[in-house]
Amino acid sequence: FALLINPQANGAYFKDTLLVASAEFQAVFGEQTLEHRVIGNLQFLVASLDESLLTQVLRLSFVLGVFEIDGDQFIPIDVASKYNLHEDFVFGSKYRGKTNEHLTQLLLNVGLSYLPKGTEQPTLLDPMCGRGTTMLWAMRYGLSAKGIEQDVKAIEDLRQGLKKWTKLHRQRHKMMEGFIGKANKKGLGKFLEFTVEEQNFRIINGDSREAATLIKSEKFDLIISDLPYGVQHFTTDKTRNPISVLAECIADWKKLLKKDGVIVLAFNSYIPKRTDLIECFENNGLIAQSFTAPHRMSESIVRDIIVFKHA
Repeated sequence: FALLINPQANGAYFKDTLLVASAEFQAVFGEQTLEHRVIGNLQFLVASLDESLLTQVLRLSFVLGVFEIDGDQFIPIDVASKYNLHEDFVFGSKYRGKTNEHLTQLLLNVGLSYLPKGTEQPTLLDPMCGRGTTMLWAMRYGLSAKGIEQDVKAIEDLRQGLKKWTKLHRQRHKMMEGFIGKANKKGLGKFLEFTVEEQNFRIINGDSREAATLIKSEKFDLIISDLPYGVQHFTTDKTRNPISVLAECIADWKKLLKKDGVIVLAFNSYIPKRTDLIECFENNGLIAQSFTAPHRMSESIVRDIIVFKHA
């Protein structure tokens, strides 16, 4: 089969799209040699696959369509990806600093690939969730999710986006707000919970270093986050390197991770270095896995992905 590479994937992975696509494919479907073909302006990855896997193939972050190869002909396959909710649930809202939707889907696919086979209804936590792209993807996958974000404006921005989406699609839903603990003027502990078609997520305003306090009596199969890249963002200790903040977060993240759970993080490999990130997590009893997918975003950012599991 030939997998048509979505041109939008280039906006996520830039000139390294083929390398990232190959890494994602092999994480999900196992090692095999992939062939790159170009026809006109269209790019394909050619792979050997059982036809029963094609629905899953369409959930790869770089795939736009699937074609069966018959001699020199590429025949489009009529198969759907079977997501929940409309595509614009994830892709509709646009704002400065939004995590690329294709990258977020890649992180989710990689995380799911590391879970034990047969894991039913995985749950997800994004402890630095921004405006919730990871949680929105989780709902399209049929997963329940929670997120923590320190920016007090995040909840209002997300609420407005959800209101527009539900109005546009005349979608029945439930939206609930409240506080974890006592209400306060700073908004710390404030949450927004959104439910639609039996999927739901909750975003909580708070400090990721206090994740286990904000989310009590719950453990997650997946902890997934796109870390600040150290270019536009300063950490709470006024540096661009998030490693010191992460070191303070790990204990609580580990408490919230199930025994067979997986942590997947996207980060700028210039700051922190991959070796420093591994050392930080392994000092806290979490072991780095082999997955990597580095790709240059700009002169100052080479984004990579790292996976951790319990020792």
